Amino acid sequence: MRLNIGCGREYLQGYTNIDVSKEVRADEYLDIRTDKLPFKNNTVEEIYISGVLEQIQENEHLLFAMNECWRVLKEGGFMRVVVPHALHVNAYKDPYDCRRFSPDMFSYFNKDSREYKLYGSVYGFKGWEIRSLKTNDNGIITAVLIKCE
Repeated sequence: MRLNIGCGREYLQGYTNIDVSKEVRADEYLDIRTDKLPFKNNTVEEIYISGVLEQIQENEHLLFAMNECWRVLKEGGFMRVVVPHALHVNAYKDPYDCRRFSPDMFSYFNKDSREYKLYGSVYGFKGWEIRSLKTNDNGIITAVLIKCE
């Protein structure tokens, strides 16, 4: 099973498309900030989440969303996260974007990093392995996070 969380107008074939807005076509409607994903633990192979995490303002909501994704992923499953880079003008275009990301911020999710061991795990984030982390010329960060037990 593959999930497209926050599908918006990007309905992907072969994915279960999820969005909060009933104004778009989706297979499931829920708010990733507060609603549990309607899937059993360890049943999802891949999650694609683009244009979503930067719109989560409350720290508790980000923690909940990240840990819900971790919960449903199979061991070794991965999540592709797409967010604007905090130092690029595109991070300030969308009036709904309220959280800023930099490549270094992902170390707080990386189970082997100093930042995760000192802070991320204390905040309550589940541990991930960062498989890749790239920023394109348009200031868009794409991170691939692998679920680790």
